[in-house]
Amino acid sequence: MAETITRRDRSFTAYQFESAEFEHPYHFHHETELVFITKGHGEVLVGSSTASFKEGDLFLIGADIPHRFTSHATDSKKPLCSYVLQFTPDCFGSLFSDTPELSRIAQMISDSRHGLVIRSAPSYLFDNVSSLIGSNGVSSVIQFLSLLSDISRHGQCEYLANHVDAQLEVQPSTKISASIDWMHHNYHREFDLEVLANRTSMNKNAFCRAFKQQTGQSPMSYITQIRAEAAATLLIETKLGVADIGFRVGFPTVSSFNRNFKQLHGTSPSAYRKMTAIFTD
Repeated sequence: MAETITRRDRSFTAYQFESAEFEHPYHFHHETELVFITKGHGEVLVGSSTASFKEGDLFLIGADIPHRFTSHATDSKKPLCSYVLQFTPDCFGSLFSDTPELSRIAQMISDSRHGLVIRSAPSYLFDNVSSLIGSNGVSSVIQFLSLLSDISRHGQCEYLANHVDAQLEVQPSTKISASIDWMHHNYHREFDLEVLANRTSMNKNAFCRAFKQQTGQSPMSYITQIRAEAAATLLIETKLGVADIGFRVGFPTVSSFNRNFKQLHGTSPSAYRKMTAIFTD
């Protein structure tokens, strides 16, 4: 789904987003997007890659790259919040590419096609982002360039995807986007590929081809990744038993939960909980 963003004669748009849930569908727009999570946690899909997000994470998503944030609201009284900045790569014409002092920023914007993330971003980046909300005039442009420079020089910026499939940089199919939204809302239910294909008025083979072309993954692989990321969040945020978590996110057996979780996270659910507890206590 294509999103049209109105910038109102400004080089960039900056605003605070607050809601009970992140409910944006799988979409793309012509602007590069910076998202700083200030409250909440869940999963983010960028192109064909899925990862978790939590408070303090900063994402930079390239122009025309399909993406979607899906939240897990464990307490409806605690809203989910983020600061969002959107700008076109050529918002200052050729300034980034033609100015040697801004070469790091130009490279970072190019790299954002992979999806970039800074986990637990330092407080000075939070301050820089928040100061742009409601700012205007020449000083806002200087602040904006300073923020991009600070991010480009941060040593802990990670790729969400190691490569970019050119097929993922095209407009997402409406039917596939609807299927992706359904999977994010119903991953905990029993997964029936034929039923999902029927929702798009396609046969299974045609649906699987279209889905893989759009996301780079099979439907089964995709929903397994969603389940594993949801399980990771529950392992960190709750004291539920490992087996209970596996069933809650849709894995049919404990063995399938352990096997798939380890394949995606490199460790067992129990070991993952112990490891993350060290850093969150």
